[in-house]
Amino acid sequence: MAALLVLAVLLVLVALVVLRRSPSTEPDFTTQRLDGVSVRLSQYRGKPVLLNFWATWCAPCQDEMPLIQGAADRYTGTGLTVLAVDYQQTDAAAMRAFLRRAGARFPAVYDPNGQIAAEYGVSIGLPVSIFIDRSGKVEVIQVGQMSGTVLEQHLRSIL
Repeated sequence: MAALLVLAVLLVLVALVVLRRSPSTEPDFTTQRLDGVSVRLSQYRGKPVLLNFWATWCAPCQDEMPLIQGAADRYTGTGLTVLAVDYQQTDAAAMRAFLRRAGARFPAVYDPNGQIAAEYGVSIGLPVSIFIDRSGKVEVIQVGQMSGTVLEQHLRSIL
């Protein structure tokens, strides 16, 4: 009985240490925007960042993008940076057409082999949005399509 109690106390202490660890910064990456300009995530340090993982075949992604564009427009003065990370696709014409239909004007970047997505644990279930604060800490990982209310709530955590 005493051994079980000691084990339970140790597990609680380990859990507290894990929960109190200082959060890590976002995995850095370098890729290209659709216009060919090279982008490194760390260049946005000091600004709130929303990474939105999407694909041209993803209907919820298309439905969500106008909400994200509206937020990008509303929070321009805060330095909010939105990067649309296209998951495992390289057809620039299809990507541009999708973004045009969705009304998205924020930069879109390539992730042709899914390496950026893998760094953030994204594998299925698009869209996925990663909310990163000004210090580079990942505050929220949203799996699935967001409502306007959920988007605003997550943005408040990084603005």
